[in-house]
Amino acid sequence: MRKFYGIFLCLCQALMLNALHFSTNEALSPKPAEDSFSLQTYIQGFLQNSPELKADKNTLSIAENHYKNAFTDAFLPTFSVSAGADKSYNRAERFSSWSDFRSADSSAQASGSWNLFNTGKDFLSYKSASLSWQTAQINFESAVQQYVLDAVRTYYDLLLGQKLMQVYQDDLEVAQKQYEQDKVLYDNGLKTRSDLLSSETSWRSSQLSLFSAQNDYANKLKNFNIAINRPIEAHAVLDEQISEDIAPLPSLEEDLTRALAHRYDARTRRLTLRQSDLSYTQSQLNTLPSVFVNLFASTGRGLNHHELWDYNYGISAGVSFDLGFFYIDKYRSRQTNRLENENAHLDYEQFLRSLRDAVVEARNALLLKMQSLDISKLRLQAAEEKFSATQLKYKNGLMSATDLTVSRQEMISAQVDYATLLSELTITRLRYKYALGEKIYDYQPEDL
Repeated sequence: MRKFYGIFLCLCQALMLNALHFSTNEALSPKPAEDSFSLQTYIQGFLQNSPELKADKNTLSIAENHYKNAFTDAFLPTFSVSAGADKSYNRAERFSSWSDFRSADSSAQASGSWNLFNTGKDFLSYKSASLSWQTAQINFESAVQQYVLDAVRTYYDLLLGQKLMQVYQDDLEVAQKQYEQDKVLYDNGLKTRSDLLSSETSWRSSQLSLFSAQNDYANKLKNFNIAINRPIEAHAVLDEQISEDIAPLPSLEEDLTRALAHRYDARTRRLTLRQSDLSYTQSQLNTLPSVFVNLFASTGRGLNHHELWDYNYGISAGVSFDLGFFYIDKYRSRQTNRLENENAHLDYEQFLRSLRDAVVEARNALLLKMQSLDISKLRLQAAEEKFSATQLKYKNGLMSATDLTVSRQEMISAQVDYATLLSELTITRLRYKYALGEKIYDYQPEDL
């Protein structure tokens, strides 16, 4: 039995030495380098890994192809080629073998046509396609800036999560230190049991607050990493410092003028209105006589015999007028077209009102954040000074543990509010720039 016990002790000692050796090697081994991100590099990664942006690029390419095809359809000639062969059978002549097809009737043809004039309808169609292409370009640019806003918000959410986690970590260290001091004082009879319990409760509450902040940070880190295709729990080092500088805003009239000229939806609305005018003109032309001039040419020959290529060419012109039922329905169509175009102009007028409303709301939101940050900064300064004074009075026995806890919680609340407002102010400032049609992020198409 003693021999077995001795062997068991030797095994345990060997395992402990092995674990100690492994722990020492692990501690001395270099840790993997952590990925560092600036706001610029994160935006680039966010855009390059966005499936939605890739789909928008495809949509833009489709719109470009439609625009180029519209030019071809409107101004260039069209050509066609064909070739065929046939062999027919009847009651008297039936299929005998595949060699019958050597005597099949075969031919080849080629033709081309070119519309030179059709009362300007082709030009109007091309002009409308050009406006659609311009609208697609503006929509793509707007989408990119929206994705940039999403990237900035994700980045600053994680940065805020880091700051709040540090705030609660510092608070936990202060609460733990205070508890340890109160325990020594209690053991020496200088503090009551209630003071010690209050101090311990505050310490435990700080632990819970830190855990909550860590959980919130983990969720934000998940969102941060998923957006750029990194492992969900991969740590990220952010080297961006949030600026506290607040530039004064221009006058409201200047911002409204800038928004009307540069805002993305305002630009697309103007193009849509021009398209409506073109559509109205084209619809009116459809109720009037149509004049056309075409060039045509064709050639062809049978392939069974050594025939020469035959050809013909010429020009055709004419006028047509669809009267409908004695032009009554056409007259109503003209009225309908006019009313639809009038509604398009009224809709644009209503949009201008809503644009002013959106700009004013975004501006007021920014002004509120700016004023709130100033007040929050003063509140933070006052809370820190109050906590320092309360801490000193508590050590001198002039304040209770409850007073100290309340003062520390007020300081933590002020720190959290200030960090949150600073992050929100940065996002709100960028949203206001977007509301004015200003570029948040300058990019090259080939970098996307």
